Amino acid sequence: MNSFGNLFSPIKINGMTVKNRIFLPPMGTKLSTDKGEITDKLIEYYVNIARGGVGLITTEVADVEGTRRYNKLNIGLFDDLLIPGWKKLVDALHKYDVRVVVQLIHSGPVPLYNDPKVSPGQLGPVAASPVPHIYKLDVIPHELTIDEIHGITRLFRDAARRAKEVGCDGVEIHCGHNHGLLGSFVTPLSNKRADEYGGNLLNRMKFPLEIVKAIREENGPDYAIGARISGCNMEDGGLTIEDTCQMAKLFEAAGVDFFDVSNGTLHRPETILPCSGMPKALNAEYSRRIKQAVNVPVGSVGRINDPWTADDLIVTDKADFVYMGRALISDPELPSKAKEGDTDDIRPCVGCCECVSSVQYGGTFFKCTMNSSAGCEEKLETAELKKRILIVGGGPGGMEAARVATIRGHDVTIMEKTDRLGGQFILAAFPPLKQEFADGLRYKIQELNKLGVMVELNKTVTKQAIEEFAPDAVIVATGGNPIMPGWLQNSAHKKVISAWDALRGVKHPLGANILVIGGGLVGCETADYLVSPHNIRPISGGRKVTIIEMQDNIMTDDSSSNRVLLVERLHRKNVNIITGAKVEEVLPDGITYTSDGEKHSLKGIDTIITAMGTLPENSLYNELSDLGIPVMLIGDANKPSKIMNAIYEGAEAAKQL
Repeated sequence: MNSFGNLFSPIKINGMTVKNRIFLPPMGTKLSTDKGEITDKLIEYYVNIARGGVGLITTEVADVEGTRRYNKLNIGLFDDLLIPGWKKLVDALHKYDVRVVVQLIHSGPVPLYNDPKVSPGQLGPVAASPVPHIYKLDVIPHELTIDEIHGITRLFRDAARRAKEVGCDGVEIHCGHNHGLLGSFVTPLSNKRADEYGGNLLNRMKFPLEIVKAIREENGPDYAIGARISGCNMEDGGLTIEDTCQMAKLFEAAGVDFFDVSNGTLHRPETILPCSGMPKALNAEYSRRIKQAVNVPVGSVGRINDPWTADDLIVTDKADFVYMGRALISDPELPSKAKEGDTDDIRPCVGCCECVSSVQYGGTFFKCTMNSSAGCEEKLETAELKKRILIVGGGPGGMEAARVATIRGHDVTIMEKTDRLGGQFILAAFPPLKQEFADGLRYKIQELNKLGVMVELNKTVTKQAIEEFAPDAVIVATGGNPIMPGWLQNSAHKKVISAWDALRGVKHPLGANILVIGGGLVGCETADYLVSPHNIRPISGGRKVTIIEMQDNIMTDDSSSNRVLLVERLHRKNVNIITGAKVEEVLPDGITYTSDGEKHSLKGIDTIITAMGTLPENSLYNELSDLGIPVMLIGDANKPSKIMNAIYEGAEAAKQL
């Protein structure tokens, strides 16, 4: 049963026919070798996506120049020696009737792999003009000469030739986000030239148009050529949608067959990597405008994470096809499930952006809060011996351990001390724009129900209870408790509570003037949740919220696009943020604190909320060393961390049973 007829209708792009309208966008994986070679692990990742029913896969960006690599572990098409790996990849994907397009990039002003100490032979940044890139503000790029521009055009042409030779069905050049070389040429934000390659829009487009014409000449009239463009730069002085529509017309006239419409620049990461709470299909209006301007297919990318939204974009003529990226990391089988009408079984993406952060900042392959097998989807091996497993704690780690252990054939019981499953997953959904975590929790509970996992709620577990249950192994996932120092707990102030209690709605009313001690993610999200939504304190019930933090900035360990939006909301709601401050004394109606060697005070505080971290709750685990059976400690009970880390620990523990 095809439940989304428009989404699963074929589409023809020049000489390429794609079986459906779901395309995978380019996303970095860091799975290549340091020479830019395709690895078996990278092939496994893409094959897994192909197996799930996607119509077209756009590979991550491929370098066209070997001496200015985009990053150390980026794939390349800059040398014929790389052809065998590409051939192996493309052949593997074609077995699933999937079309393959490679996105080509020249790193330009941002070669991340240019330290001569670790990358001999790598050269420095180049650009349209000597304007530094946001990633390298302390390095002024070399302004390309006209001869050098022509040389780079040949690099793109040669890379495209290799792409066709290995069987790729098309190529896409990256011209968006004020990023890479072509992105820096087309936008007035970075192109300050006054020659034939700068000044007005037509001149700024001359370089990418020459590249398109060179690729067309090299690869022939039927070969699919695409361009990634930003619908708008979202920056003062940057490209507008009117500019982009004109760019699209110029590209089409030069031979571009399709467009991949994104948005923004790297100065606004939330536009490129929109997180939980951002509008779904946030670039749909841009793709609609560009679609009206040209006569070739136009695709839209950005928070298209369910088949209803995707199908609607096509029905309403806002896009001809859709790019679904993080949604396919969460569930590679989304296309096939949607086509068969099994929408309840689609594992939702909650928009946490941990996948992006793990690759971009963690130096590892994708990790996903919803999918602990992200990228490999390995088949879980059935255990040699079925065991009776007790999991103490029904939070994220305990639930994942139960899921994996049950799939492996074990008899699993979860004992949870509260009246519901979820733990920190429940609290994660309370702050503004985080409601998608509730859907993530719904799905995880649904998985356990379908697997038949035994769940006992309102169950306080003791060593004696475990002995009576007689398990073959125990996984302790008892979580943690919010840090509540004695100087706060026993202070003169009448109401001191944890951020967890504030989010759960206990110990209310909180009053009109609230102080949050701790400016990490939990403290800031709690402030965002409690403060008056539109700074309407004069209206009855409005609240004033202050955050006080010892470090010189808030949320210093959060590298996701969520941080940008959260900080903006805190400022817009007029939350008072005090950094570089140490609380010295708690008073009956406030606190004193020091900052820059000076003493200050805050008075009239109705409630003090602590968001100072988490302490592991592992007392039960410490009692179980003499049980004579395997006992494993996971999640916050082991080491307080993110929900995703608890889930991965739970999965790994279950694989060891």
